[in-house]
Amino acid sequence: MRFIRELYISRSLKGKENKIRTKLMLGMGMLGVYCIAVPLYGSDPLEIYNAAELKQRWYRRSSLLIVGFAGAKKEAEYMSANILSEIYERQGDYDSRRFFKIREGLPERSSAAAP
Repeated sequence: MRFIRELYISRSLKGKENKIRTKLMLGMGMLGVYCIAVPLYGSDPLEIYNAAELKQRWYRRSSLLIVGFAGAKKEAEYMSANILSEIYERQGDYDSRRFFKIREGLPERSSAAAP
């Protein structure tokens, strides 16, 4: 599990992002925390996870890129819509994976290298 440098945070969780990040990495439970992430597979622009789901070791060991935290499901949905609006304004599409790779300076995989 990875996190972008400047996470999107809902008002209800401002100032708690480091504590939430630590708890997620240790697999500790949290009530009322939702994580917005770039999907590992598929073409969906963003996914919303309840923090309880991310307690599973598989998620902690995956390359799931967390981009935001929200204190309620509705907040997470609203924040996701705002993130997607920002992505569309900046690059003209909803490719969140490419947007955050460029923003974070992560290397992009070359599709030409695939067999």
